[in-house]
Order: sequence, then C-alpha cells, then structure tokens
Amino acid sequence: MSADPVNQLSLQPLSSSTWRLCDTRVASSDAASVLAYIEAADGGGFDVTWVYGGAGTAWFATMDDLLNGAVRHLVACASRRGKPKPIAHRPPLAAL
Repeated sequence: MSADPVNQLSLQPLSSSTWRLCDTRVASSDAASVLAYIEAADGGGFDVTWVYGGAGTAWFATMDDLLNGAVRHLVACASRRGKPKPIAHRPPLAAL
C-alpha cells in the first residue's frame, strides 16, 4: 500500500446518512471496488457493514476512526490472499 492508504478510499454518498466506501485503485464499474456500506448511527458514530474480505460489521465513533479501520481491514484481508495450504491426503480406510 502507498504511504497514505486512506487516499485510496472514496466515500460516495447514497443518502444524507448513508455512504458507500470504495477503493479507488479498482475500476468503479467493478463490484470489487465496494469495500463497505456505512450508516450514521442513531446514538452517534457510524455503523459499517464490510462487503470486501468477508462479511462483518463494525462501529466507529468518528469518520477518521472509520477510515483508519478500513485501512486496517484492507491490510488484514490482503494478508489472507495467498494460496491456501494443502491438506494432507490419505486414502479412505476401506481402500486399505
């Protein structure tokens, strides 16, 4: 990731209290550009539903916290993108 990965994120308003968080490195026509949906919480803060890197939710008190959390989420997902470890294979017991 670049020196300031927050600059790779884009908040697109969907309404006055909801946003879509996108990765600007991915074409906007590609569904993979959508990282999360964000809603302003009733009691303050922001509720986040992650759609990139597996489903999950989070709550952040401020937009700065949310953007920093999104960067951490992206880094965590990137570290899981490797080839899966092979599972040792054994023949079925009936074949022995």
